[in-house]
Amino acid sequence: MPNYDLYCSSCEQELKIRASMTEKSEKMIACPNCGSYELESLFKAPPAYVKNSGVTSCPNRNGCGSSCPHA
Repeated sequence: MPNYDLYCSSCEQELKIRASMTEKSEKMIACPNCGSYELESLFKAPPAYVKNSGVTSCPNRNGCGSSCPHA
């Protein structure tokens, strides 16, 4: 099951909820704070990695080795 970043328009809270795709598409997810089913998807940018910036930015710099796609 994926995690979803959701926003409750009733209590104005941002939530991270683990639910099935069916539950999300059929609006079966209730806000744990107020019980409302009026949840909207939030879109957040993933962390950015700059290639060959001179600084090792690999999150797994000890395990990737010379073929690291992050460096």
